[in-house]
Amino acid sequence: MWVEDFILQVKRAETPFYARLKRLGKRVLTFRLPIPRALDWLFLSISYLQWLRYETDERIAVALFRYPLLRARCAQVGKRLQMEVVPSINGPIKVYLGDDVRLSGHLTFSGARIFSEPEIRIGDRTFIGHRTAFSVAKSVTVGSDVLIASGCWILDYSGHPLHPDLRIAGEQVNPEEVRPVRIEDKAWLGKDVIVLPGVTIGEGAVIGASTVVTKDVPPGGICVGNPGRLLPRTVYEPSIKSKDRQ
Repeated sequence: MWVEDFILQVKRAETPFYARLKRLGKRVLTFRLPIPRALDWLFLSISYLQWLRYETDERIAVALFRYPLLRARCAQVGKRLQMEVVPSINGPIKVYLGDDVRLSGHLTFSGARIFSEPEIRIGDRTFIGHRTAFSVAKSVTVGSDVLIASGCWILDYSGHPLHPDLRIAGEQVNPEEVRPVRIEDKAWLGKDVIVLPGVTIGEGAVIGASTVVTKDVPPGGICVGNPGRLLPRTVYEPSIKSKDRQ
């Protein structure tokens, strides 16, 4: 197309004519009105009003539509739930939310059809970050005061059979391969953590960002890496650097 060829010639600026066009284009792109700094308060006020309007619209949408819709999809919703958008709830899954739970951004709760009533239970005062997904065939339990950062994936089954012929045939995972997951109170999962089937994360444990948790983590344990490995100390012990400073 001649338009793309013309733009390419301007970007290359191989002749004086195209070089002048390129300089002119830069001036147009960087043109700013000479507004004095004394008017900064005006633009800050406009920005604040825009933010206030957005937040007001969001709170009204949550109160009048999003929260009632989520409550209709869940088996139980506790008091003082904080949410932003309606999570994606797919399949025959029962969702139980405790008191003071905060759901941040877009979340996914997916239920498999291996067992009749897969369920996920989330305890009081737990925070779940944006883009976190739960894949549940039987049971995932998240305790109270748990922090789950954005992008995590927690699953109690592999999603597909290991044998390729069974996958091609669209067969479900063998029920014996489904292993419930439990995340106990006060645990903290960093960004993009993956928790595999059968794992129990103990009370107060910390899982480092992008860790793939393949085995149980004891209470207070610190797990990092892929596959996840336990550090020799716990969250209740000072680090080596802290000891040196003392």
